[in-house]
Parts: sequence; C-alpha cells; structure tokens
Amino acid sequence: MRQCRLSLGTFALIAAPFYLNDLANLWVSDWRGWLAIDYLGVKLLPLVLIYRAVRRGEITPGGLGLRAQSPGAFGLTFTGVAVAGILIDQNAYVLLEGLPGYPPLGGMPPITSPAWNWFDLTAGLLAVGAMEELVFRGAAAAWLGRHLSSPMAVVAVSALLFGLIHWSGGAHAVLVTGLIGAMLMSVYLVTRALPALMLAHVAINFVNFAGVVPKTLFRLT
Repeated sequence: MRQCRLSLGTFALIAAPFYLNDLANLWVSDWRGWLAIDYLGVKLLPLVLIYRAVRRGEITPGGLGLRAQSPGAFGLTFTGVAVAGILIDQNAYVLLEGLPGYPPLGGMPPITSPAWNWFDLTAGLLAVGAMEELVFRGAAAAWLGRHLSSPMAVVAVSALLFGLIHWSGGAHAVLVTGLIGAMLMSVYLVTRALPALMLAHVAINFVNFAGVVPKTLFRLT
C-alpha cells in the first residue's frame, strides 16, 4: 500500500485549526477559555482527523513518521535538534530586531492556577510537540513529497506553513518559528522518524515558556 494518498483537502482540513487557533490570542482574555479552545482545536481535533485519514487508508502510521529509532540514533537526534532549536529560539530574535515587520497581535493569557499552569507546561507541551510534528513534519512531508521533487522545496514550503501558524506572534515570530521548522523538517527527511523530534520540540518550548532552565545559558550575545 502506498504510504500517502493525502489530498489537498484532507491536509488543509488537518492543518486549518492551527491557523484559526491564533484568533484566540486576539480575542480570548480568560485562560480557561483559551485552554479549552487550544486543547480541543489544535490537539484533539487534528488528532481525530489524522486518525480518520489513517483509517481511510490515505496515509499509514509509517508514512506519518511514527517509526522507532535505535537508542543511539534517538538520543543523537533528540540532543542535536533540541540544542539547535533552543539556540535558534533564544538568539534569532536579537538578530532580527532591526528588520521591519509587524508587532505581536496578541498572546496567551496568563494561567493563574499553578496546577493548571504546570499541567499545560507538561502534558500540554507534550501534546503540542506531538501534534505539530505529526501535522507539519509527518503529514506535510508526505503530502508535499507527492508534488515536489526537491527536498529543499519541501523544507522551504513546510517552513512557511509552520511559521504562519504563529502569525499572531508578529512577523519575527513567523520567521523564527519558520527557521526552526526548516531545521526540524531537514532532520525529518533524513531520519523519517518523528518520536525524537517530538520530544526535542517539547524541550525547545519548555525552555522558552517554563522559566525553569535559565535562557541565558543559550544566549550567544
């Protein structure tokens, strides 16, 4: 069986919630409502849509990158990608500071409950890492690979698609996340395995949002 028969419509349907979800950053001020939209919209809904695509035979789990790696390959992939992603995330904004763009349009409201805050920084970030990698690396590579013969083109288009899901964070956020997305896709096209990338994605976000690991450890300037 072919590993991917995803149509444009199916891929667009799976990816659309990520673009629409940023509207909550503009209009939702209560963290409870924001979490409800986020967990249902970009965690549960895309997972259900991917499950349906697998059940219909449009793609296989292997075609989505759900493959095992050897412990050595897993550890090397996770460590390299996590460190590279954190370095990009913590330094690229400084390099882009003088470039024109548009400012952040909104953001996630602060979670005032410590229990819910740590739930979001653990289980929530795990879900983010898993779903964004499934959609914007696994599914995107499978779908784009049907239409683009050049791996560089797959990396470039997927980086744009990934960067734009962060549109409410401002132009620099789109550029920085797009750059991280390009790095993640480049590694994925070599390994064709997502688990280590999912965990590395979690590590990148955890350093940025949790406030547990000093960000200065990764600042080059």
